[in-house]
Amino acid sequence: MTPSVTSPPTPATNEALTMIDILGVIFEACLALNFSVEWHNDVRQKMALGAVCRCWKFTLESLPALWSHIILVPRMPQYYIDKVFRLAKQAPKRLSIDLDLDSKLDTMFLSSIAALLVAKAETVTHISVQYISYSAWNTFVDHLSAASPQPRFLSLRSFYATSPTALHNQLEDAVPHSFPDLAANLQVLYLDGLPPSSFVVGPNLISLALTNLDLAQDDTASFTFTTTLLNSLRQTPHLETLFIDVDESITYQPAPHQPVVLPCLHTLSFLCNTPFPHCCGFLLSPIHLPKLHSLSLHLASVHNTNSFISVNGTHLSTIVVLRLIGDISVYIEPADGPAKLLSSLTGSRLRHLNFLDVDGLFPFDSEHNASIQTQFLEILAHALSLPNVRLVVIPPLFSPPRPASRASLIRSLLEPVAMQAEPKRIFEEHALCVSIDDDHSKCGRMWSWDYCGLASENKASRFHKASHFDAALLPIFYLSGSS
Repeated sequence: MTPSVTSPPTPATNEALTMIDILGVIFEACLALNFSVEWHNDVRQKMALGAVCRCWKFTLESLPALWSHIILVPRMPQYYIDKVFRLAKQAPKRLSIDLDLDSKLDTMFLSSIAALLVAKAETVTHISVQYISYSAWNTFVDHLSAASPQPRFLSLRSFYATSPTALHNQLEDAVPHSFPDLAANLQVLYLDGLPPSSFVVGPNLISLALTNLDLAQDDTASFTFTTTLLNSLRQTPHLETLFIDVDESITYQPAPHQPVVLPCLHTLSFLCNTPFPHCCGFLLSPIHLPKLHSLSLHLASVHNTNSFISVNGTHLSTIVVLRLIGDISVYIEPADGPAKLLSSLTGSRLRHLNFLDVDGLFPFDSEHNASIQTQFLEILAHALSLPNVRLVVIPPLFSPPRPASRASLIRSLLEPVAMQAEPKRIFEEHALCVSIDDDHSKCGRMWSWDYCGLASENKASRFHKASHFDAALLPIFYLSGSS
């Protein structure tokens, strides 16, 4: 008979408990290695482990941590939902909830989930919700708001709400409801297609992302969003990273707002895909960021880049790392002669320039059967000539790569640079690729130019750890990293 955890200790029980501890570590590693976002696969993996023998089944069902990542989707059996929550007991829980609702039975599913959240709220540490429409989101929020008593997510540290569709393109009149203000200790918040609300407010928030918001041609929505955002940010004194992806209003001219100070914010990303001339960057202009270190920009035209610079010159003057995203022509001087970056983008403190996510200006070289970034090379040479810039991060200079020509090309870019100060470095991504099937985690190469001459070394592993934003905070987007 399988020993119970409440049985009197015996040598056999102690041996079984030791075996349980060992098996628990193995099971945890196995489930993590084969982690699936599909609840059917998650069930099959656990059932396969539990079917080996009674000891394995006992071990599996006696360790709450193995059941703490809970996937919830409509039309899954209620008995399994109840079983998972029962076996998870008081372990910290990570919930993944799918709101693909298309029937009354799915609405009943939400009632059940709301009841479970009321009962288990204090043990939930992470919530990830994927919703298909504002109507589905509102149904979920309304069920949770109607729960009695109201759940208090005192242990909740991260909340993600994402949508696989562009909601502003849908033909629906629903306005997204605000998630209840139930998580005072929240640290990470990611809202995709949802405006900020009181849920944002919290002195412990350190990371905030607002993505896929369309305010174009709607003055009221733009004003409301700006006011709500600034009022919310005033309540987040410990915020460290901020990601804003919004199509700003074309016509709205913002009224002056009382300044907001974020004393701890060091990493900022701002994306605006509105191509028409507008007051680009006005959302950031009233925010003071004394410790801003890294800035990522994705803008849609040279005019809008100049508008962003004109209202955010203070931010640009303090950054050490600048990551440019999108078409590179948006960030260069529209003038004759060699291509140069807009001068106001490169302040006196700038040390690192990141061009990994830019495109455009890459014509095809038929003689060498490769795409070579002729004008991009001019921009790169200009960036290296800036006295304070020490590191430039770039995509592959040839596609397909031509390894034999790399050293001479890099040398031609670095050698004209005066070596009166610290060495100059170029990190070239995918410099060591042979085929598309390669492991790309270590295929980059760091080139350096100092008093000893040109040198290269595979630095990809260490560089990626130092330069990419922590994926645990924002899994869909990463921000420009630290130096």
